[in-house]
Amino acid sequence: MLGGVQPRRAPRGDPLGGADPSPQLARLLVAMVCSLRGSVCIYQGEELGLPEAEVPFEALQDPYGITFWPNFKGRDGCRTPMPWSGAADAGFSSGKPWLPVADAHRALSVARQDADPDSVLNAFRAFMAWRRTQPALVGGSIAFLDTAEPVLAFVREGGGQKVLAVFNLSTAPADFVLPAGDWRTAHGHGLPAPASPEGGTTRLPAWGVLFAHGG
Repeated sequence: MLGGVQPRRAPRGDPLGGADPSPQLARLLVAMVCSLRGSVCIYQGEELGLPEAEVPFEALQDPYGITFWPNFKGRDGCRTPMPWSGAADAGFSSGKPWLPVADAHRALSVARQDADPDSVLNAFRAFMAWRRTQPALVGGSIAFLDTAEPVLAFVREGGGQKVLAVFNLSTAPADFVLPAGDWRTAHGHGLPAPASPEGGTTRLPAWGVLFAHGG
């Protein structure tokens, strides 16, 4: 996904969630990306919340990583095999793969997460199923709200529906003042809902997400 953990496809810079990010960050980022306007694009591993793999120098294949090691480790950390199971080869191949399977990825394999109802994978499935029932998220317009960091908020509108989406991109709680209108907290998307708004303000927990209908 992104950064060092989520999204794992951006190998440069400090990871958004730090060295040991919460699985809730993975859930938030998937929901955020899939709530923006346009076609949904999920890179392999994002639905599992995979961290960027630590690939030893001797196993690198990326010319940039080999040349600029250790200042820039290249792109191989986000190109490792998909972990389908906890087996030695992660169920990816019976032969030697182009890049090694990261030990941390076996613990996040599809087989293991499929059996865990609270896993990132099942949260991804639940959110995508809910998204299909929301015409505003599937094909509506988008209007970003003027919010202070670390909160990102926008309104999607279409198909006779209006959806407010709010994301706290922080490890600390954050308050959000709802825009004018009659907003009702949405449920069914599989993500923890914040406290009901009081006086037009709601508190989002760390990596918290709010979806609301109305307006």
